[in-house]
Amino acid sequence: MESIAPALTGQGYFVKCIATQSVAVFFPGTIQHRDVKRDGVSYEDDYRGNALAATITPGMIDVRFHQGYADPLVKALFDQLLALPEMKWAAGFTVRYQGRILR
Repeated sequence: MESIAPALTGQGYFVKCIATQSVAVFFPGTIQHRDVKRDGVSYEDDYRGNALAATITPGMIDVRFHQGYADPLVKALFDQLLALPEMKWAAGFTVRYQGRILR
């Protein structure tokens, strides 16, 4: 969260994250999802990684398709993530997965 905190103070921010059911990593929008590596979480092209990739703009979290994640799992993952106290800045955001609004 420290890496995106300065961006969140601006009106038109653009940040990204990669997430699994147990880990979420946030980073500036200038970095590619596939370039962020942490223990146990990785987004790779062609669904080779275990993580979802998302872009975040004010009011919206847009999640890229991943063949390992069906809509109910994506919804549950982001419901849990957005309920965390440190995510209060995004609590009311819409979550979209492949153009479908899940939350």
